[in-house]
Amino acid sequence: MNDRILRAVVAIIIIVCAAFLSCANSSAADTDLYGGVRQRDYLIGRYNPSAEKLFISLGTVGIPTRGRTQYLRIEAALALKQLYKHLKTDHPEISFWVQSATRTFDDQRAIWGNKWNGVTRVDGVKLNETIADPVARGLRILERSSMPGTSRHHWGTDVDLNELFNGYFDRGNGATLYRWMTTHAHRYGFCQPYTAGRSAGYQEERWHWSYAPLSRAFLADWMKHFGKNTDAFTAKGLFAGSEHIGGRAPLYVSSINRACE
Repeated sequence: MNDRILRAVVAIIIIVCAAFLSCANSSAADTDLYGGVRQRDYLIGRYNPSAEKLFISLGTVGIPTRGRTQYLRIEAALALKQLYKHLKTDHPEISFWVQSATRTFDDQRAIWGNKWNGVTRVDGVKLNETIADPVARGLRILERSSMPGTSRHHWGTDVDLNELFNGYFDRGNGATLYRWMTTHAHRYGFCQPYTAGRSAGYQEERWHWSYAPLSRAFLADWMKHFGKNTDAFTAKGLFAGSEHIGGRAPLYVSSINRACE
């Protein structure tokens, strides 16, 4: 074998090995981040958190919850546990609970559909009776609720704390909690995605906090898959009004507090 052929063979071997290692590392990273769930399915909430080894019930780590059993990614749950311990050390009198944590695509579709069809009132009114135009109705819901497949709650990184209206955090227990969270939450990896003063997306949500060490990666992957593929959310029947409002999905997913990016 002459030198030219030998060099060519060696070059091919190096390229093949590099490609193999790259794929292997990528696969390992996906396994660490997504477990046994296909990446696209995970990002839009098409999995069962109670059946996934990367999740844990918040009750099992001593975090108070309300309603049904709430699940969170293990890393986020343990960080929230440390945050909770610090909060109770500073304010033993304070009330703290998780109202909502991980939600699946079907969970979000039910929340969205109930608002769309007037089962759940929005600011005291039934939207199916007051807003006939489907785009306007969808935009009204999007002030506070995500369309299915776009909620950060699909990722197992986000929690809603205590009450789900901003006024609660203006006084008393809520004001104390919000002041403490805005001062200390970042020490445990948590940020507030929907702050006041942003130019687009959802309105302010003082109750909503995200575990950024994981949610940043999920946001980046969500945008890679769906940021330029609005067709993923516009199929008729995917959820109520999807064909009218689904094209706005990337705007609402990406319009967050810079501290969470």
